[in-house]
Amino acid sequence: SGFFFWVGCGALFFIFEENNPNWRQCDDSIPLVSNGTDAPGCYDFSSTDECNSFYPGMCEQKVFTNMPNSLYLTAVFLGGEWGVVDFTWPGRFVCLFLCVIGIGLYAIPIGALFDSFGAILGMGGDDDEEEDGD
Repeated sequence: SGFFFWVGCGALFFIFEENNPNWRQCDDSIPLVSNGTDAPGCYDFSSTDECNSFYPGMCEQKVFTNMPNSLYLTAVFLGGEWGVVDFTWPGRFVCLFLCVIGIGLYAIPIGALFDSFGAILGMGGDDDEEEDGD
């Protein structure tokens, strides 16, 4: 079930963030926005492919470009890290959900591990045993 959760959230990220202009990088000769000129800017296009059709080979996108890339970033978000931040609104909700769930998924086993480690070292433990002896 964890695999389907990971792939499902990765698919949502890919769908929501695939054409997000915040992930697009263009050549320095291309303005970011049109600013009233006839030439459109890098962020004025609805997709990176559309940008490349107007400015051949001058626009690129490095994140959320395919499912493996989206799955990698989903795994990072499940660790509680919010590595990239310029999401669309649906992407923000998915990432917030992943970070909260990811922190919970890591906190439970890590808490149990350190509790067991402390019990082995004799640090802490149950104080009830000492009270029963009095």
